[in-house]
Amino acid sequence: MSAAVRLPRVLGLFDVSVLASAAMGPAYSLAVTMGPMMAAAGTNATLALVLLAAVMSCVAVAFSQLSAAMPSAGSSFSWVAAAFGSRIGAYAAWLLLLSNYFATMTTALPAATYTLALFAPKLATSPLWDALVGTLWIVASTLLLYAGLRPTAFTTAVFLIAELAVVGASIVAACLAHPAPEHLAAPALPSPFVGIATAMVLGIWMTDGWEVSASASEETTGAPNTPGRGGLLGLLVMTALLVAAMIAYGRVGSVAGFAAHQTDAMSYVADRIGGSFWHVTIVATVLVSTAATLWTTILYLSRSAYAMGRERVLPGAIGRLNPRGIPANSLLAVFGCTAAFTLLTGFWPTAASVLNLVLNGTSVFLGALFAMSAIAAMKLLRGRPGISPWSGAVVPLAGALTLCGIIAVDVAQSDAVTRAIEIGGLLLGAPFAVWRGRAGVRLESAA
Repeated sequence: MSAAVRLPRVLGLFDVSVLASAAMGPAYSLAVTMGPMMAAAGTNATLALVLLAAVMSCVAVAFSQLSAAMPSAGSSFSWVAAAFGSRIGAYAAWLLLLSNYFATMTTALPAATYTLALFAPKLATSPLWDALVGTLWIVASTLLLYAGLRPTAFTTAVFLIAELAVVGASIVAACLAHPAPEHLAAPALPSPFVGIATAMVLGIWMTDGWEVSASASEETTGAPNTPGRGGLLGLLVMTALLVAAMIAYGRVGSVAGFAAHQTDAMSYVADRIGGSFWHVTIVATVLVSTAATLWTTILYLSRSAYAMGRERVLPGAIGRLNPRGIPANSLLAVFGCTAAFTLLTGFWPTAASVLNLVLNGTSVFLGALFAMSAIAAMKLLRGRPGISPWSGAVVPLAGALTLCGIIAVDVAQSDAVTRAIEIGGLLLGAPFAVWRGRAGVRLESAA
């Protein structure tokens, strides 16, 4: 039986918007990111998210135009390679792989924690059980994706509707509940500028996920701008929801309270707005959100790895499709690596220590990848019909420069271990780029 020659086009605008929205996982993002953002910036955390949303919108505009002009499952990797050659493209591939392998691990572990919190609370703090159940979630997500994008998109839509209903209701409940007690001592914070910059870097993680629309651009139907519109719509709607949630939750919780609950901010919110009913409902919703975020992250990673195999940056076998048009080899490779890393976390002292270790690093790698993509957009979109200098140059440049600035501030003020992970991850991309860039096929900018 001959293998399929291209990915089947099965996604419409609604499907892409759902995938982009669910990949941002508002309940999950609030659970794992709001606490660290509040600890870094205090009451300025919401302002940091608003500022970061403006920056990410600039990047999303660039992604939207590139998805229409050069649709590719490789998205950022493919565009950077087309703009600057195979070695720079291979470095972008490194950043994409590194950030999303970490992202998969730091999504699977909370999925395990919240699963155990619902069904076996005594095991929820066990690193070994978190690692085992997290691996089972990776298995389930891989099987769903192997079934195809249509069932994946339908399942994601069901999960997203349930998630949005509960998050919306909790926002209303938080607006009606008693405000946080003022007597709680606030933690010591850095200068407002440093705090906002750090919170903005963490906000990259909170707003990340919408770019899955670009990796699905070879699988969309309709107009060429369908994936770009879907991704931008998901980013704007989910960011508005996140801002509303942070304002409402900040009313019932204190800076000190969120700083003390950096790994379970939504559980803290549930306790502040009503106790046991809200606790069970919100824990279940975070689990639903985390599961959808997990399989959309694996979707993004598997499509990207498929494109890298197709262009020989990764072994060529990864770039093949099975007779149903599924990148089965890429899915298997992604599953093997992410499951192995997740199982290894069972030997860490606590699951929370793993999450705290990689959260900042992942945000830095994602920010660097977005900045490279925006710069590539400036070159690839120049002179194309219908693209103005404003949207093709000024907007991407503003996004890239701001991302580089806040990343530099964050790296400079990080603790020694976090800084070593961030700088080490960025430096290790250089030998990978030289090695795999030589083997890779350079994409033409006119593609």
